[in-house]
Amino acid sequence: MNISVMAVSFPLDQETMEEIKQLIAEAETADQVDYTTLLSVVELSDFYTKGFCLIAYDDDSDRLVGVLTSIDRIATLDFEWSGVVLPSARRLGIGERLVKELGRNLEIRGAATDFALIPDSSVAGQELLHKFGYTFDFQERTMAAEAVIEELDSEVEVSRYTNEESEVVRVLVNAFGDNEEEAKALIDFNTQTPNRQLMIAKLCDELVGTFTLVEDGDKLWVTGLSVHENARGKGVATNLLNWAKCEANRMGKASVYLDVESDNDQALSIYKKVGFTTESNTHFYKKS
Repeated sequence: MNISVMAVSFPLDQETMEEIKQLIAEAETADQVDYTTLLSVVELSDFYTKGFCLIAYDDDSDRLVGVLTSIDRIATLDFEWSGVVLPSARRLGIGERLVKELGRNLEIRGAATDFALIPDSSVAGQELLHKFGYTFDFQERTMAAEAVIEELDSEVEVSRYTNEESEVVRVLVNAFGDNEEEAKALIDFNTQTPNRQLMIAKLCDELVGTFTLVEDGDKLWVTGLSVHENARGKGVATNLLNWAKCEANRMGKASVYLDVESDNDQALSIYKKVGFTTESNTHFYKKS
């Protein structure tokens, strides 16, 4: 089998998107893994997505046999990437070809960091990453809850972000340890990218929390949920998650999804209490 690997920029054209979706469908059936989310497929046809895609074709059949997506989500040269090879074409070195080409493209773009995302069940993926000098960094859970109507705390006011930049920056810096520049970059990304809506939460007229809603088919994702330390223990996070479930129900979505680091016991306790259950686990590897 003669394989050609090429890099393509976002947004991807419709024909390439269809080929990727077909490959992923076969891989998901074989592996029981949600590659659609892992490779951020929804973002690949978006003009605002930063990064690149590597595609591998069998020259003889002109069939797509491998794909790797590398995304610089908030344009800080910090790339997250993941890939998959067609089940019938595995053990032919296609994965290695993709990772080698990835390294070349990351170097060209001056990448600051790069994280590889693989499902926790992928032994072959772990071996490949170790071969290229990647080491395990952390694990993240994807959790989901049914989109249903919940009773909300009337003291917590949830609304769309308008011009509260300084207050949101204060919350993000306190909750995540970001610096002001990173916090502002995150705000810009969440307010300028389609299908994303930055939300704020006030308690007694003080902005104490923020999160982002992301539409993805019949799913509604909650990302960047943060509450200022002065307002923790007052049920703010619980109310925001219940609000998101109500909003998803209003929008006709089936479920609300979120990601959380597996060692964040405090957040996990809150999410489980609100009805979120683990759907999958993803390992993050970083180049040594």
